[in-house]
Amino acid sequence: MKKISTGSLLLFLVFIITAVSTVEQRPYRLLNSDLLTIRETNEEYITNLVGNVHFFYGETEFYCDRAEIYEKQKITRMQGNVHVLEDTLKLWADQVEYFRLQEVLQLDGNIKIEESHQDSTKRYFEAEHVEYFRNERQLNAFENVIFLDERENLNGLCGELRYSLETGYGFLLKEPVIWMTDKDSMAVQAEKMEYYKDFKKIIANFNVMVSSSEFELKSDFLLYFAEEERAIFLGNPKFNSDFADAVSEELEIHFNERKIEKANLQDSCLVFFRVEGSDEKKSWVKAERMEFDFIKGKIDFGRATSNVHSYFEQDKTVKRDYSVNESTGSELHLYIKDEKIEAIKMFDQVGGMYKFHKK
Repeated sequence: MKKISTGSLLLFLVFIITAVSTVEQRPYRLLNSDLLTIRETNEEYITNLVGNVHFFYGETEFYCDRAEIYEKQKITRMQGNVHVLEDTLKLWADQVEYFRLQEVLQLDGNIKIEESHQDSTKRYFEAEHVEYFRNERQLNAFENVIFLDERENLNGLCGELRYSLETGYGFLLKEPVIWMTDKDSMAVQAEKMEYYKDFKKIIANFNVMVSSSEFELKSDFLLYFAEEERAIFLGNPKFNSDFADAVSEELEIHFNERKIEKANLQDSCLVFFRVEGSDEKKSWVKAERMEFDFIKGKIDFGRATSNVHSYFEQDKTVKRDYSVNESTGSELHLYIKDEKIEAIKMFDQVGGMYKFHKK
């Protein structure tokens, strides 16, 4: 039997302790890899991991097909089916670079991100390139960005999205579109959108367009409050539907389950109507203030006040003659059913012209 000298045994133990200490001092904790190689280049150890790679770097957990870890620079490059678990986020991508010193993740290719909320709802993102700043909890997404919010029941797309997970504030650029509920429901488009407190408030600027199956609305500025289901339009708002077209200085709309319930027009209001039997919107009402009630997204009742001036032209049909009604007053009521004007009532200081004849 070969004997080991006391000096050789001590030397062996020192080697083992030194090797273990070196492993423990590494900034990552390796759980699995089919192949591991370590090389030294420019006074830096580079670890290569291949096949079923699973490791922790700090508190962040990584899965991938291949990884390259630069221990001195604290940079990790991963490729192939990369999966990152980061606090409330799950991130998937073809390639990921993790810069530990700056606490930045750079993701590229087929990116999918899932954010979990305390109420069990989730928010999803897709993009071609993403930057995630861990310390600031800031997410920036670029190229073909798609998002879905289960809690606010909306989804959308844009060319660039910036979002703070800490505050819930973000903004959308490059042809952003938001759909309320789904693509068949109300949609909002603009050149730029900002959202606060996880889409509880949305601000849209420049070439704003809101559209649904019942109407289209354009303006320069939109302020939308999700909890109140209320929207304010400024900057030459224009409302268009099959039945009526409206313009004013300011337009406020109240929704119920994302269907219009009430519209309030303020300052220089002008509304054109299409009356029964006519394909054109030739009848109109001018006033300083106007209100409209809606049932199932269609106008049911209208009220105009302050400097009211109206003009209604009724084309000749088999049942009635051609008629014109032009009047002024302090207040006007419109009674509407199935987008047909059933009655008009003018109040206080009424004056005008009424014509009934064959045309």
